[in-house]
Amino acid sequence: MVVSAAIILIAGGICACAPLFKRASKALGRLMTILGFFVGIAVIIVAVDVALGLNFLSTYLGIQPVPINSTNSYLKYYLPVMAILGILLFSRPIRNIRWASLIALGAGILVAAFLKVAFAGLSTTILAVVFLIATLAVYTLLKFVEDILQMIGSILAFPPIAIAVGLVSIYFGVLTLAPT
Repeated sequence: MVVSAAIILIAGGICACAPLFKRASKALGRLMTILGFFVGIAVIIVAVDVALGLNFLSTYLGIQPVPINSTNSYLKYYLPVMAILGILLFSRPIRNIRWASLIALGAGILVAAFLKVAFAGLSTTILAVVFLIATLAVYTLLKFVEDILQMIGSILAFPPIAIAVGLVSIYFGVLTLAPT
């Protein structure tokens, strides 16, 4: 079965218009947000595959990339649209999760456990200090990234912007489905 990147763009555009569906039903808006999370992951994967020319998806999964050198000059903008759409859909439901602290805690535990196994004679005090240093270092780095992603996600999740991105994505999807 061959799935077109245009279909993924259209599905992502519909999911990005979730603020419109919230007016009709909150449950439908939430469903579109949840579906949008998974469609956003697919959009990001397709955009990375096409941008880097990996041809992984077309070779193994049957997803055809959008033709870049088509007669329509606007098709060269579909990769940035896919990237923005993917970030919007992916970041909308998870922008309030504090993942930097969870990853930092896990990294601190892993470093302390590795040192305990590698150097069996280390005292608990040294392991506790190493745990704290590793946790704080990883948290400091990841908190900066988390804040940037939260800011971008908040801007993109603003309903007028999300609806505009969704409509542009639907337009590009329909444009690429049309015969050239």
